[in-house]
Amino acid sequence: MLKKGVLKFIHLRILDKYLIREFFYPFLLALFGFAIIGIVDILFYVVELSVLSGVSLITTIKLLLYKLPAVMVLFFPMATLFACMLLFVRMAKDNELSVLRTSGIHAARIIFPVIIIGIIISYFSYMFNEAIVPMSNQAADTLIKRELRRSPPPNIAENTVFNDSDRFFYIKTIRNDSMENIMVIEKTFQNPRLIIAKEGSWKDFKWTLFDGTLQEFDENGHLKYSNKFDEMRIHVQQNIRSYYSRQKKAKEMDSNELKEKIDRLDESGLSSNYYQIEYHLKKSLPTTCLIFVLLGIAYCFSFVRTGKDWWGVIIAICVSVLTVGLYFVLLAISRAFAKGGFISPIVGAWSPNLIYGTIASYLIYYQCKYR
Repeated sequence: MLKKGVLKFIHLRILDKYLIREFFYPFLLALFGFAIIGIVDILFYVVELSVLSGVSLITTIKLLLYKLPAVMVLFFPMATLFACMLLFVRMAKDNELSVLRTSGIHAARIIFPVIIIGIIISYFSYMFNEAIVPMSNQAADTLIKRELRRSPPPNIAENTVFNDSDRFFYIKTIRNDSMENIMVIEKTFQNPRLIIAKEGSWKDFKWTLFDGTLQEFDENGHLKYSNKFDEMRIHVQQNIRSYYSRQKKAKEMDSNELKEKIDRLDESGLSSNYYQIEYHLKKSLPTTCLIFVLLGIAYCFSFVRTGKDWWGVIIAICVSVLTVGLYFVLLAISRAFAKGGFISPIVGAWSPNLIYGTIASYLIYYQCKYR
């Protein structure tokens, strides 16, 4: 009995290695294939700039390399689905699944290594999206602005909020040395004082505000004084460039930077829905790799019955393609609703995964229990 148990364990270890090997070859092939397809649109743009603007070949290659990580991370889920379906369709075609089942190996034991692979790929995708993609996006953006356009990028920032000693500042737009729609709340007096200006300029620690209003309030919060001004000069303790020059786009931030941005916006009373949905997508998109592995297993076990069931193979492939398209449509809709404030950002980011994961898990449970 002990010898039979040892032999069975060895056979299962061989099965695990076999499944892992047969999964990863098509996965890597699909990943780089999808990435090449996805980068074609960028390639046309880069080649056009290279020809018309005389950009060097090295700069063109660098831009493509910088853009590649952001493209690849979107195709991790599709590559896992492709590899999973190719693995089990081929095993069904060669009657390997039937041999394994008749030898006493349960279906759950067969799919277990593939699910573990899906978890590992999801984690790798998350780390890749956290560490590599933000840096590559920032490098690509800098390269496009500085080298391809052959002009220094304008320093532009939106919705800049910061405090300076006893003042709180909100600036709608900063463009080089000019500002638009400025609000300053001062706590230097007994009651807060509010300064609102349509435009402004700054040089080092000196600001000049134009076309604005100065308002003071009493202890009950009622307006007691209001005066318009054409020009006002104020002094600040910090160079404003130190605040807005470090700002990044959401795709150039990792989770920690997004969380800090969300906290700052929440403290200032501004909407942070956009950054919240991007924060939760940092985790939900990598998890899609595992969800698509579950879908691939569910479709293959549901539609491909035997090695000669070609109609089942065709149906499984068609349904998987439609499923991928519907997933990204659903994600786009939920993301738009979350940004608009109609649903919670965490619901907008995770609801497609929850729906697809529930359906796939039920199909797998049904097939493992009753087949």
